[in-house]
Amino acid sequence: MSQPLVVLITGVPGTGKTTVSSILANSLGGDHVEITHLVRDGGMSLNWDQSRATSIADVKALRHALSNIIAASTKPVVVDGHYSPDVVPRDAATLVVVLRRAPWVLRAQLQQRGYSPRKIRENVEAELIGTCLVDALKSQDHAKICEIDTTGQAPEETVKLVLAALDGEAACGYGSVDWMDAPEAEALLRDL
Repeated sequence: MSQPLVVLITGVPGTGKTTVSSILANSLGGDHVEITHLVRDGGMSLNWDQSRATSIADVKALRHALSNIIAASTKPVVVDGHYSPDVVPRDAATLVVVLRRAPWVLRAQLQQRGYSPRKIRENVEAELIGTCLVDALKSQDHAKICEIDTTGQAPEETVKLVLAALDGEAACGYGSVDWMDAPEAEALLRDL
């Protein structure tokens, strides 16, 4: 059995990972694997980090589970999670999509979601410096990385870009998103 198409969708909370992943999996006729649900429902949580209000995943168990899911699949697999590049084997990924969103827009979204000030700051800072992109570059093939700015873009438009990249109809790459030169970034940093 040949390996299925595997698309990783990463980004900080609020960039559109789950919505884009769901639409993409549906468009491809594939499976949508949410890492958060896999950790929670599969008993792969080592502990609860009270200060960050998040589960601490058993990364080794998660890697094993995802390898098994991919190996057993006959359909495309879309893996949704900010640390998906760290838990899916490098040779298994067909495309690694890093979703980005303007940090000042992201901040407002996370406030609307009711995130704590600490969690908002942590995620806005991670987006400002491109933490998810850096993590993807550390663990995945650079030629497979596709960075997409989702600011002001409907999820369906993002999915069209991903599908075009998968079909070879659009060039994909990284390094085009830089929030630090924007005037909004300076104001945001003062306010954090």
